Amino acid sequence: VRRLRRCERGITLTELLVSMSIMGFVMGAVVVLFTSGSTAEAQLNLRFQAQSEARVALEVLRRDVHNSCSATVTGGTQVTLYTIDGAAVSYPCTVVSSTWCTSGSGSRFALHRNAGSTTCSGSAQQRADYITAGSVFSVQTASGELPKVAVDMTVNREPAATRFGYRLDDADVALVSMGTT
Repeated sequence: VRRLRRCERGITLTELLVSMSIMGFVMGAVVVLFTSGSTAEAQLNLRFQAQSEARVALEVLRRDVHNSCSATVTGGTQVTLYTIDGAAVSYPCTVVSSTWCTSGSGSRFALHRNAGSTTCSGSAQQRADYITAGSVFSVQTASGELPKVAVDMTVNREPAATRFGYRLDDADVALVSMGTT
């Protein structure tokens, strides 16, 4: 009977506390690892979404510029695109097709598009966010070439960390015909 009691002693309180503290330390390390991984993944997804929005916005802007015959840039923060008036006899380039602009302050600006208007207020549709500067547009003209609308913007959800910046630079969006102001 004594021999059976010795075999069924179990574990002591000290052994139990030591094993629980080791297990708690290991579990704490695993939780920290998973939490940091989850946070990094969430930040990466948000950064990717901002970059994707900017790429899609740039594609829509390219299409608008390719369908335009003239462009007016105001202060680098707004570009108004004009198309040909098919009702006019000489087809002047006077119809406003769309206006693109940036709005915001500090290091967070948004890119907006307003169809058929010379302003970007009210019904302007936001196309991209987290642009780090407001002045992103310019019109470039070279001798013997069609004028080009240039766009240079950097997208960054965390402007303090410049390594996360994503730059979109497109200076090859040519207008349909001459007449840029």
